[in-house]
Amino acid sequence: MTTSTITKTLAKVNAQPSEYSLGFRRLTVLPVRVRHNVNLACVLKGQSTDNSMKEFLNNLTEQEFINWLKVV
Repeated sequence: MTTSTITKTLAKVNAQPSEYSLGFRRLTVLPVRVRHNVNLACVLKGQSTDNSMKEFLNNLTEQEFINWLKVV
């Protein structure tokens, strides 16, 4: 993912209402291509929801999230 896309994604996360969990906010603002890949990975793991992904994103620090976005 390019630096400009990462910057826009981080801005969108911060613009989301804070009553939602950080993992949910991060998951919902991912670009469509990445979101589709996440959903496909959850289906292939046999999960009907993406709760594990929300938990994963919730446990990342800001720098870890940025690094994860760089390789996605």
